[in-house]
Amino acid sequence: AEFQGNFLNCNVIGFQGIFRVKVTEEGSGLKGETIEDLVKGDNEKIPNFRPSAVGVAPDGSIYFCDWAKELIGHMQHHIRDPHRDKSHGRIYRITYEGRPLLQPAKVDGQSIAKLLDLLKQPENDVRTRAKTELGKHDSAEVVAAVTKWTAGLDPKDKDYEHNMTEALWVHQWHNVVDEALLKRMLRSPDHNARAAATRVLCYWRDRVKDPLTLLEVQVKDEHPRVRLEAVRACSFFPSAKAAEVALGALDKEADPNKPDYYIKYCLDETMRQLDKYAK
Repeated sequence: AEFQGNFLNCNVIGFQGIFRVKVTEEGSGLKGETIEDLVKGDNEKIPNFRPSAVGVAPDGSIYFCDWAKELIGHMQHHIRDPHRDKSHGRIYRITYEGRPLLQPAKVDGQSIAKLLDLLKQPENDVRTRAKTELGKHDSAEVVAAVTKWTAGLDPKDKDYEHNMTEALWVHQWHNVVDEALLKRMLRSPDHNARAAATRVLCYWRDRVKDPLTLLEVQVKDEHPRVRLEAVRACSFFPSAKAAEVALGALDKEADPNKPDYYIKYCLDETMRQLDKYAK
């Protein structure tokens, strides 16, 4: 359980292995804390160990590729160096001993109804593949099914807001604007859902009524991640009004002398983009 939500970082220079990082929220961004390594190389036992890619399989096991090359680096060595081995490599698979694996979800060729139910699964990969498969179906049929699906969701379910966000993402995936659903998600009690909806608002800005008026609320949201998304969205509007809205994020900075790092960076870049309209 303690591995859930960790970030895995492959490294081949100095430390040759895969770092495991615990990720937590910090302001509008994320904070990483390096914890026990997933795997560490031993050149005496396994020469030229170079983990270069890692991923979670549909059954929950971890696969990682081992580049298995003597040379490390990019252009420190000649491109024709004979030690550049182009024919060898290793692939490893890690499972939890004594613990049953997941039953891989069936995605390819499934009906719209079954694919929508997969959006409730906890694995990001399953939900992404389900939305990809939904993309093969007629958009009108998918959107109609999503409307029916959301109506059947239980508001008391702990994952209700996430499921509703998935419904919004399906609309975005099919490039079908649902302004009522968007506005509902902009006021979600879950800050992650509000932040996601703010980004969708940015994508739909040319087809939603008074988008900057909506962003005026988001830029003063209680959670910094929502404000970050709102500031970023303002950069896409070529107007003085957008600059004014973006600067509204400063009203929520608790300590002007120690602003949120990501909001400050994004606001600086947004104002750089909008400066010619703000004058």
